[in-house]
Amino acid sequence: MTRLNAGLFLVGIATIAIVCNFFAARPWLRLTIDATKTRAYSLSEQSRRLLAGLEGEWRIVILAGTDTVDRATLRQIDEVLTRYGQESKKISTLRVDPTDPRMLKEFDAVLEALQASYRQEVAVYERALEAAGESVASYAVFLEKQTGALAALKRTLSADDPARAVIDQTLGGLQLSIRAVAEVVSQWKEAMTVDESRPLADYETARSVLAAALGAWAQELHEIGQILRQWRGDASVDAALRRFASERQDEYQRRVEDLLISADTLKRLEVLALAEIGRSLRSGEAGLVMGPSAAAVIPSEKLFARFGLQQGDSGEIAIDQRFRGEQVISAAIRSLLVEHMPMVVFVHAEPESMLRRRPQFVDVVGVANMLEASRLTVTQWSVGLGERPVPQAGQPVVWVVVPPPILQRQTPGLSDAEQALIKAVGDLIDDGEPVLLSYSASLGPLIGRSDPWPRLAARFGLQVDTSRVIVERVRDAQGETRIQRSLQLTEFEPGHPLAEAVHGLPTSFDLPVVIRPVPDLPADLSHTVIAAVAAADNRWLEEKWTNPATIEHGTADERFDEPLPIVVAAERSHPFQPGRRQRCLVVGSAGWLLSYVADRVVPAGGQRSVFLNPGNHELLLGAVTWLAGADEMIAKSPVSRQVARLDGITPAVRRWWQWITVAFMPVACLAAGLVVWLIRRV
Repeated sequence: MTRLNAGLFLVGIATIAIVCNFFAARPWLRLTIDATKTRAYSLSEQSRRLLAGLEGEWRIVILAGTDTVDRATLRQIDEVLTRYGQESKKISTLRVDPTDPRMLKEFDAVLEALQASYRQEVAVYERALEAAGESVASYAVFLEKQTGALAALKRTLSADDPARAVIDQTLGGLQLSIRAVAEVVSQWKEAMTVDESRPLADYETARSVLAAALGAWAQELHEIGQILRQWRGDASVDAALRRFASERQDEYQRRVEDLLISADTLKRLEVLALAEIGRSLRSGEAGLVMGPSAAAVIPSEKLFARFGLQQGDSGEIAIDQRFRGEQVISAAIRSLLVEHMPMVVFVHAEPESMLRRRPQFVDVVGVANMLEASRLTVTQWSVGLGERPVPQAGQPVVWVVVPPPILQRQTPGLSDAEQALIKAVGDLIDDGEPVLLSYSASLGPLIGRSDPWPRLAARFGLQVDTSRVIVERVRDAQGETRIQRSLQLTEFEPGHPLAEAVHGLPTSFDLPVVIRPVPDLPADLSHTVIAAVAAADNRWLEEKWTNPATIEHGTADERFDEPLPIVVAAERSHPFQPGRRQRCLVVGSAGWLLSYVADRVVPAGGQRSVFLNPGNHELLLGAVTWLAGADEMIAKSPVSRQVARLDGITPAVRRWWQWITVAFMPVACLAAGLVVWLIRRV
């Protein structure tokens, strides 16, 4: 009887466990909340603001299969999609596994909705492609007729007539064109075929293939027409040749015009967004954001970032392979709400591209990737080597000036390229363009030469002291003191949306220089300090900053007793548009946006690395947004939310936690043991 009771008890326990587990696995019974103080595991403030203003029905679809994406990343995708659905009732989400036949029905419904959204644009393309197809078919018939006519003409000529060689060459070209027609038609039909590997017709490929072929064929016929014109007006050629040319020349000209008109019609078609979406979906990994009237695709390389980041002082590269869902999804939603996303132009004087990896990481690859992931148009202008970029009509443009890196300035004098850069930036400011100016310490004042760069900031009523650098004496991990010529700030001045977006994020400024307003500012100028370096006993302004090993402890005259601004936002009346304001952000550090500073990472466990200075990326993104005039979009973005970071840890709080971990916890354990011992004794 005892064994029976024990068995029934165990069966009952197992039954309860199975039932509880069954109901706990039901999604509709799950409740997930973000209990962290900073809501570190919820959507960013920037995304929440964006979703709050949505109208109509929206859908987010992620294509990711178990055969190409690891399970941890798939769980992260599901988590991000869940957050979007919870944040806004106007958004529905779906993750599709292309390898799962059970999801084909849902995926087909998504494709049908896409085609319905672009029905009018697709109809325009289909009419143009149909007309081009008729031109191709007519051209094929024309080729067959002209081949036979030329062959018959050749037979009427004497064996030694030089025109026979010309006819043979022409016939060879026409035969090649006949075979080319078949190949073009095959490529066109293949691009328009919809199957498992191509979920949407590739209208762009079909358009490109037909337009290129029609243009090439028109050129070939035009050259044959030139030969006919020559025969027609040459009395020395055979009469049969003159008669043939007279009868056929106009027909060739009409055919050339027909081909050119068809090719031009195809070339003038606007880019079909559905074609880009279809090409991205073919990879099997992509994101799709569908709004009430349009859609945006997120290619695999943007959805799953895989690019190198500089790690620590050793210079090795860590590969970032995280799912960048929130950043790219929110950017895709925003791109559907505005007509033109801003264009960011990096202005420099380097002969090589700053958008590619360069020695010592003196480039802007990392921040450029971040801006592109946020759906901004990114380009560069190497002054003296290319024309000034021109944005689309109505597209905001922000000019980010990259001065010559201090690592590459071997002499205190200015090169011709640097002088051209200063002039170009001055022209941008005079034209009323929004500009981000970054300042480097100058070697010129060390030998009594003036630095011309501060004159640019002076147009906004700011004085930049490039003769001295803010340095500080610190103690390293080995307990030795050293001079540090870069500062990492986490505290930013309140009162400006840009400062609020970066506040609390570690941000590094190498060779920081001071920015101060000029006395007696004009009434139309306004300044706001974004970041300032607080006074401290171990900080001072150093004039002989070039060699840290020779820097001695700062004197009383070199120390400062009030915060020194190093990032300032400035505005003034627009020089040509009354009622508008021209904006400029001045940063007292030249390398803060370069990869050797901005892309430094530290290990975060699990073969992951995170930015050591996430504020550098966040500061640039916020600066571009502010300079473009989109103040409502400035907030902490998903860029800096790789891992949760603690902020506001004061020395007093740190001391309290030291006492808790070193003294209180061991004493508490001993006290608990004593209580247990006393209870047992009693």
